[in-house]
Amino acid sequence: MSIINGPFDLNGSFGNFRSYYDPATRKRILGKKGGITRKQFETLPSLQLARENANEFGGRSRWASLLKQSLSDLKHLMFSRCFNKIMTAGKLIQRQDSTSLHGYRMVAVNNDLQAITQIDFNERCPFRNVIRDSFVISLSPDKKTVTLGIPGFIPAKDAWWMTKFNALRLTLLVAQTADMVWNPVNENFEPVVSDLELISRKVISDWISNNSLPVDLNLSVSFDEPAFSSPGTAVVVALGVEFSTSSINGQPCTQPNNGSMAVVRCFSE
Repeated sequence: MSIINGPFDLNGSFGNFRSYYDPATRKRILGKKGGITRKQFETLPSLQLARENANEFGGRSRWASLLKQSLSDLKHLMFSRCFNKIMTAGKLIQRQDSTSLHGYRMVAVNNDLQAITQIDFNERCPFRNVIRDSFVISLSPDKKTVTLGIPGFIPAKDAWWMTKFNALRLTLLVAQTADMVWNPVNENFEPVVSDLELISRKVISDWISNNSLPVDLNLSVSFDEPAFSSPGTAVVVALGVEFSTSSINGQPCTQPNNGSMAVVRCFSE
């Protein structure tokens, strides 16, 4: 594959070549068509392992899409290429399935809860470099409410941004994710519970001045129904931080890409 340095505005195919613009790298990519046919991929015995890998890739891709969708309220704090990071975590989780046949291994979050918390959703401004990680996170006994606390939070000391900021605010988002398993009837990977990504809940703190005294931050958010009502589900706790570098009529305002986010905790039954 080649990268064009000069002007070239073609989108699509031209003869045996294809061209497209990559918004993440801000470059136009030129590639050549080729490879085996679909029929060869589906029938050649020598490609059996490749077919199994492709099948599991499809399952991971669907799981990653649903997870990202459940965190969509924080998408403005994600790097455009974070989907690849989610896919990597899905592969680590999928490898933990030692009972299913290769090619049909499920993505069961309970098998590796740390894999999600280690996803770097913003590699340009990693969350761990932006705000300290001394969080106190708890799930209520009725499994409905997640509470996050940061005792003695001092913005000027415990938060960092690449430019001077006058205030910051935090967003606590709680979502649920379902295991992705192979359905032999439909011959496809499917979540054990549908539409979990639609019941995410969030709460946003007030703006906190950069020169404020230490404050004990406490944020809570609740589901309508208890978590883990169905087997094969987990609770994902995400935290986003936004920085204000300007104000309007004395009120802090947000700017695009001024912040970061991460999954800071996972709960399973």
